[in-house]
Parts: sequence; structure tokens; C-alpha cells
Amino acid sequence: MFIRLLKQLWSRNAPPQRAVAARAPSAGERESALLRHLDASPQDADAWYELGALHEQSPRPAAALAAYERALALDPAHAWASLGAAGMHDRNNEFERALGLYHRALPLAPKQAAQIHARIGALLRRRGDAHAAIESYRAAIRVRDDIAEIHYNFALALNDCGYIEDAVGALQRALALREDFALAHSTLLCICGLNRQWPPQRVLEEHRRWAARHADPLAAMAAPHDNPRDPGRRLNIGYVSADFREHSVSFFIEPVLAAHDRLHFRIFCYDNFSGTDAVNRRLQTRADVWRKIDGLDDNAAAATIRADGIDILVDLSGHTAGNRLGVFARKPAPVQATWFGYMCTTGMTAIDYRITDANLDPPGETEQFYSETLLRLPCAVAFSPAADCPTVNALPALTRGYPTLASFNNYTKIGDAVVALWARILATLPVARLLLVAAGGDDPAMRNAVAARFAAFGADPRQLNVIGRRSLDDFFKLFHEVDLALDPFPYSGGTTSLHTLWMGVPIVALEGDSEIARSTSGMLHAVGLDHLAVRSEDAYHDAVVTLARDPAQLVTLRTGLRQRMTASCLCNAAAVTASLEAVYRDIWNRWCMR
Repeated sequence: MFIRLLKQLWSRNAPPQRAVAARAPSAGERESALLRHLDASPQDADAWYELGALHEQSPRPAAALAAYERALALDPAHAWASLGAAGMHDRNNEFERALGLYHRALPLAPKQAAQIHARIGALLRRRGDAHAAIESYRAAIRVRDDIAEIHYNFALALNDCGYIEDAVGALQRALALREDFALAHSTLLCICGLNRQWPPQRVLEEHRRWAARHADPLAAMAAPHDNPRDPGRRLNIGYVSADFREHSVSFFIEPVLAAHDRLHFRIFCYDNFSGTDAVNRRLQTRADVWRKIDGLDDNAAAATIRADGIDILVDLSGHTAGNRLGVFARKPAPVQATWFGYMCTTGMTAIDYRITDANLDPPGETEQFYSETLLRLPCAVAFSPAADCPTVNALPALTRGYPTLASFNNYTKIGDAVVALWARILATLPVARLLLVAAGGDDPAMRNAVAARFAAFGADPRQLNVIGRRSLDDFFKLFHEVDLALDPFPYSGGTTSLHTLWMGVPIVALEGDSEIARSTSGMLHAVGLDHLAVRSEDAYHDAVVTLARDPAQLVTLRTGLRQRMTASCLCNAAAVTASLEAVYRDIWNRWCMR
């Protein structure tokens, strides 16, 4: 319709000598032609739709929406105008209007039903209704089972709800339909690696398989670097992330950016976040050079980094959402490393090093599971508590008369083994309550699904309190309701565990055999609470039950945790940054001597 109408308009209005010209009309010429046509035929709903599509490409979203709405006023059954307007409302987070228009379009465009159901699923997931999103994706797949992207997005919604095995199956289906689907493959690595769906050796092998297909050939083609091989000069350090924003990464990177020695290091940040927020704006003041790369493809971003003369480029994402591993694959810097954003290997030959510590990766035990060379700091990260974090309150159990257990970790970390153990703990402590935060947890359907999952393992649903995600301020206030925290396994807590300890709430953690399974236990060792980092599920159960029944010990821990944190390496940004800079200097010198 679009091309046919514009061809007619163009041939009708173009001068004779241009009618045979072998070129397509420009956007401005097409718009002029459409406007002339609409002056003569203002009741043409198709033309209004075409004008909306043209404005959307410009992009002029307000004008596009106005044109789509004019088309719908003329023809309420115009499927494409309904979809166009729905898309505009969707992007503006006007969820109810978008949903109404998507549902209106379903019977009008039966051949597009799968894609429309998928759009509804994406909207519902973004709104936090993951269970409803799952049903929309299932509806899409019933219509068409051969669209890889739908299976991929279905997997993301399943993962949101903790259905890890089902998410893995959906990703495998996406890859069966599209073998070159790099993003689906990367997401499969992330889910299986972090949740330990595979043994450690297979985790490495699968990451290397991804890299061999999607990354290593690009590294082999990279041009040589002409960075001056001077061991003592000021170095250009680049950090790459999509999480320079209100995100867990910001609590680790901000103190380091602030503490860097600017006399010897020039700091560049390559920001792949598509928007901005208060944290993003604040972080921009912490760097010497800040570059937005979300609008650049991998080749352009890599060229920008190479032009900046970056000596050491550091990835903060790994295979998590928003990563730019495709940029690292092009080897824009002579030395490349990965750090803390993804607690697993990248599998890539282009990334030389992984920054860690001995708690996360004990020497002699874990090197075989990484494609990168491990660089161990005395403490792998520095944590900067929020400046407006509330004070620690009195132990809630003293006034309530019963202990409140909690996990504020991402619900995707809570697999069936975790549910089974926590249900067993609740059965042993029938007066205790368990507070869980989950995406969509304010929706009765999600709460009921979580309760049913725990009930299947013998828990009394009346002991559960499931709520949705909260703003950061409200998140901190939740700790005032909690006496003792439970760490998931094998996908241990990270920033959430640090916030938990800072708010005076002790944690019981199951110390595993991988970096991702040692995160919280490493924090407990750092603050001198080794006895809370246990080595078996039975020991985990006993530690929780013992502490929950000992309010005096909980009071002692609660009142002393901030002091323990402040005295530990976890909150010593200057020391962590100094050790990091020493490592940077060392690996730079290694490159200079090649």
C-alpha cells in the first residue's frame, strides 16, 4: 500500500522529465506529495496512515500519532493505523491505550496475529506483568511456531518468573529456527551459566562456542594497535556498560571512578544506556570523557574507541542485557578485560583478562573455567552505599513476636532447589514469615503463582508475603521489616546482599564452587561472619533456624553490621582503586614488552 500510493502520488505530481528518473523520491518529496493528495482527498484514511508511517520514520512521533488517529477517525477498522497508533502509545508507556489498539487490530489483521500477540507480550512484560506476558507469547506461538524472535522474548518472560528450564527450552527453540541468532545464544549462556544449568566445564565450552561463531573471527581481523609502548605514561582507561544508571553496577563503578588517580590515568566511559536518569547524569561528572554509544553499531563504536587511543578497555556487562561484546570482538584496544558485571567467562579470545579476587576465585581451583587470564585484587569491588540510605532500625521481631525472613534478590535467581529449602525452613519455623520481591509481585496472578510454587514443596502459603519491585527509596525501607535474609543459590546475591548487610540484616549463604555461587559468602568473609557462609543445604537450614530463634544474636549483628562493613575492604574505594590501578599498570607493561 505504502509504496504503491506514493508511486502514484509521485508520478502524478512529478515533472515529466523526472517521471522516468531512476531514483526514489526523498522523504521530503514523499511528504509533499502526500500532503497535496490529502488537500484534495482529506477523507482518505490510507493516505493518513501513510503520512503517519512517514512521520514515524522521520522521526516525528507526535505528528505520526496524530496522523494515525486521523486515519482511525475516518476508518475505525483500519488495521495498520491501529497498529501504528498502538506502537506510538506503547513507546510512550501509555499501556492501556496501546493494549486497546493492539486488541482492536487482532481480528482486523489475522495474518499478523502472531506478531500482535508478541507485541502485547512485550508491553505486558515491560509493565511488569510477566505472567500475563507469558500467556500472550503462548498465544503468538499457537498462531506461528516458526518465528525465532517470539521464542526469544517468550524465554525472557519465563525467566522473569523463575521458570528457568522452560526459558532454556524457548531459547533453544529460537536457536533451532535461527542458528546465527547471536543475542539468543548469548542470553542462553547467561541463564545457564549464572544459574548453573550446566557443569563448569560445559559453561566454558558453550561460551567458547558462542565466541568462535560470533566474536573470535572479528578479533582475528583486527588491525594492529599503534598505542605508544611507554610503560610509565598516563594511560587511557575505557569502561563500557549499558548500566551507567540506576542499576546495581553503579554502586560498584561510581566509587572507583571517583577515586581514580587522574595524574596517571585518563578515564573514558562508553555509555550504552539509551536514556538518562539522575545516576547517569551524576556518573558523567566522574569521567574525563563520556561518550554515548547506544546509537552506534559495533563497527562505529569500536572505531570511536580506537580513535580515542584507549589503552585498556574494560567490559562491565559480559553476556548480560545491553552488552557490547561485539565491540570488544573487534579489539579496539590493545588490552581488554572484563570485570564484575557478569560473574562468568565471556569465552572470547579478544578479552585478555578477568578481574576478580581470591574469595570469588580461589587460586588453583577456578582458572580452568575461564578463557581469560585471572587477575586477583585483594578485594574485587568497592561498594558505595546510597547517600540517603535510612538508618538501621530496631529488630522487627522484638515487637512483632515472630521472625521475618526475606529475599530481595531478582526472582529469576530462585530455582526449585532454593524453593524446596526455603519451604523446609518455613515448615521448621511455622511462626516465621518470608517476604519476597518479584517483578509483577503486586499482581494477584503472580502472587498466587509464587504461593503455589512454594506450596508444591510443602510451604504454608500464609507464611509468604510477595510484593512487586519498589523504587530505591522504598526498597531500603523494606529492610526495616526484615530480621534475617536468605541468599539464593547457586546464583548468589550481589549488590542486594551489600545493601542488605548495610541495612543491618545478616544473611545466610550457601557457598558454592563458582564465582557466581561465592558472591555473598565472600562478603560475609570480608565482614568477619564466616559462620554464616555454609557449605551444605542442611547447614544452611540449621543456620537460619538457629538465628531466627535467637533474637539477642540478631540484635547484636544488626547493631554492628555497618561498622563491620565500614571497616572492611568492601567500603574502601581508595584501596580497591589503588590495587586496580596497579593491575592496570602491570598488564599494560606486559603488552609493552611483547
